[in-house]
Amino acid sequence: AMRALRRLVRDVATSPDVPAGVPGAFVALLDAASAIHGRLVTARRWAYDAGWVSQIRVDAPVVSVGNVTWGGTGKTPMTEYIAREVADAGFAPAVLSRGYRGADEATMLRRRLGDVPGARVLVGKDRGKLAEDAMLEESSRTKKRADAAADAAALIHMPLAGFDREKRFAGDVDVDDVELRCVSERAASSSGSGAKDRGEGGDGGGRPSPGDEKKRNENRPVAFLLDDGAQHVRLRRDLEVVMVHALNGWGNGRIVPRGPLREEPRALLRRADVVALHHFPRRRETLSATEQETEPDASFVSAQELAALALERDVLRFLDPDRDPLVIKTQIEPTRIERLARYVGESPPHEWTPPLSRLRGARVFCPCGVGDAASVRLVLERLTAPALDDPRNGYGLRVRRTGSVEVWDLGDHEPFWSCDATLAKIVDRFREMHRTSGDVGSAEAKMVLTEKDVARVLTSAPEKRFRALAALAQCDPLVLCAELVVPDEGERRALSERLRRTLRR
Repeated sequence: AMRALRRLVRDVATSPDVPAGVPGAFVALLDAASAIHGRLVTARRWAYDAGWVSQIRVDAPVVSVGNVTWGGTGKTPMTEYIAREVADAGFAPAVLSRGYRGADEATMLRRRLGDVPGARVLVGKDRGKLAEDAMLEESSRTKKRADAAADAAALIHMPLAGFDREKRFAGDVDVDDVELRCVSERAASSSGSGAKDRGEGGDGGGRPSPGDEKKRNENRPVAFLLDDGAQHVRLRRDLEVVMVHALNGWGNGRIVPRGPLREEPRALLRRADVVALHHFPRRRETLSATEQETEPDASFVSAQELAALALERDVLRFLDPDRDPLVIKTQIEPTRIERLARYVGESPPHEWTPPLSRLRGARVFCPCGVGDAASVRLVLERLTAPALDDPRNGYGLRVRRTGSVEVWDLGDHEPFWSCDATLAKIVDRFREMHRTSGDVGSAEAKMVLTEKDVARVLTSAPEKRFRALAALAQCDPLVLCAELVVPDEGERRALSERLRRTLRR
């Protein structure tokens, strides 16, 4: 019942008009709830601005990544992007996540940031307290490292417990005093040079020791990334990054739950330092031959571009020029696909990983519980389209025109895998596709899952996880991995410089 109610609320919030069949009393109730929610958000913001409620301040840079509307704006991929930029600047990124509905986004971030030096993901509802606790832990570690360094320095300068010229071995053994003195001086010389090399991070031959990299990562200063932080005003931030869906804009212009707006766009964007227009359509002349053929007709693309440009003008009008705001355009690009068995660690690491081109000409079925299933569909349609501009034929797979995409939008953060009936429908649908696929001249059926959905399965209770993975294993699904990109080189440099300037404060 709750799932059906959430779906009904989402359908009303994402529609420009009230969907047919929705009771008027229910819409009136949503309108009242939206009015109350909007006033509470405004009052809470005013209380902080007026100083009635104090913000938490931490002695470290804080970068907030949030959005104006719910779902599919790319705030979590942007958090990963910024975490890598922060690490490149010599800081250890600490992501503060609220862990909403199973902490699937936090789980996905932990996996994707596994190769980032010093990165960690902290989960908790009170992210201000998370930051304070992390700073206390950081200061404690810094003190321990300082004490350990002082102890090491004291050991280096301690007199050698070597040979004593006035003593003899075993009491009654006569040993040449000159030989003892030579051995003692030689030991002192070699020990002193070795200690010097170790103090400089070497192994005595000018090469870094295996523990040097770990020490450098431990010595990195921390920088906090507030994931989904636009409305979390309790923690003071140094840089406010706001994500805006370039294709959906402000939706129906109403506050949640009647619409997709989390607060008034003007009020939020006035505080923004960086605004990212996510899913901004690329100009047709920049598309490849494949994309030009698979994109809709020119008039439709131009309508999308005009709508996105109009949204950009709205954004520029709302911004505060005194904050020197930066506006960039971002997109999601697929990076690889991986068999689910390998992704969850149930197959050997040397197992062959199929390339993205394996989806060319395939019939793809994607059940997904993400905020913007339409964007997932667009990505998959590009991957299944023929690669006309690819000089490699790939035995005809890359030029096949048999590709199709079927996406089941199951709702953002919806644990569809925990419902046996829904899981059975997913498996039955794929089996039906598979029965009519794979013949000579026809397309091969493939099930594709998003990383976010797989992360939600992995964070579930052991029994539910086992049942879901066992059911999905019948379809041998592929996991689609993607990342946020900033196509324009000038915008990439400007964003990097803005972040580094913030970190240096």
